[in-house]
Amino acid sequence: MGRSLEELSKEEQRDLVKQIVRKKRGLSDEDWSEICEQYALNLNTETLRKAGVGIKLAADAGLLGEESGYIERQKLRDLSRQVNAAYRTESRSELLREAITDAVKHLPPINVAPWTVSRGEDNKTLVLALGDFHYGADIHVEGLRGETINQYNDKVFEERMAKLLYETAAILEKEDINKVEVLLVGDLLDGILRQSQLMRLQYGIVESTIRLSEFLAAWIAELSHYSSVSVHAALGNHSEIRPLKAKAREFEDENLEKIIMWYLASRLANHTNIFVDGECKSRCLVEVEGFNFLIVHGDGAKNLAGISESTINLYSEPIDYFVCGHLHKEQEYTVGVSDGGNSVVIRVPSLCGIDRYAQSKGYGGTPGATAMVIEKDYGRRCVYPIKL
Repeated sequence: MGRSLEELSKEEQRDLVKQIVRKKRGLSDEDWSEICEQYALNLNTETLRKAGVGIKLAADAGLLGEESGYIERQKLRDLSRQVNAAYRTESRSELLREAITDAVKHLPPINVAPWTVSRGEDNKTLVLALGDFHYGADIHVEGLRGETINQYNDKVFEERMAKLLYETAAILEKEDINKVEVLLVGDLLDGILRQSQLMRLQYGIVESTIRLSEFLAAWIAELSHYSSVSVHAALGNHSEIRPLKAKAREFEDENLEKIIMWYLASRLANHTNIFVDGECKSRCLVEVEGFNFLIVHGDGAKNLAGISESTINLYSEPIDYFVCGHLHKEQEYTVGVSDGGNSVVIRVPSLCGIDRYAQSKGYGGTPGATAMVIEKDYGRRCVYPIKL
């Protein structure tokens, strides 16, 4: 039950009048209902608002005294409320900090079980994936301003292979690895797929095969000074022999890369820390530290997903890493999940770099190779893109 205006004390009446004046002059943001509640008035808020018109008129006419003093006192009260609010906020924050500090003091000790990993000398292998040598080709590609963006011949090939050997040895030392798996993704020779290639060949395809085979044998033997070496390869399309105007893959086994791999296996047979898989086919399955690698050249599929789909559909074989080349550029695509993690297709760059054909088709990239550290029970630990 509220009070009437007459029930207010004189002090309350004076305060109410001055509060109404402040409200009418815009010095207070209190609602009329809040003013009524403050004084516990049994009064309609609209009545109080209308009464405020007359009260303001009297104040403006100077008929009310002590207005300035009231305003100052109201400012002090407002300031006091702000200080009290800030103090309460700070007190709550301090209380929270004290509660957290007390809780931390009573926490039981936290013990993290150590993760034990075997770090034996045989638990990591460096996979070195490279290809698209197009050995025997003499390539000169110009940019938009006539500048040379790729110059390639047998001398450049040897320079890039020397740099590759240096980079590989540095990675082996850094990662403390003593095993290298060399994966050759095909197109080791430029071959003769089109008559236009005759204009860019330094040697005939037979001489190119002999020269490249002997160079690779020497290069692998040199790499074996830093680690044991295994070599596997998949057939490319440029090394095919196409008699009688045969189409691509029509005589799949008539491929000069078979001769190269057979030569390497025979030439390096007496090296105890070198293994060369002399069987060279269009697909080569290799196990590295418990993970399946499938080497393909990559020319039979329109995209990276197609490379994996064709294999999975045909053989239902779980593959962790599909490694291919063909387009002379780096790419990677996740195609599914295997027991060891994501199943990915990795397209490695070419050693020869961009040629005029790739330039005309709008693809290609800088020369290079891809090195991957494969760890037992983990898979691909890291990747080293090697620029040549």
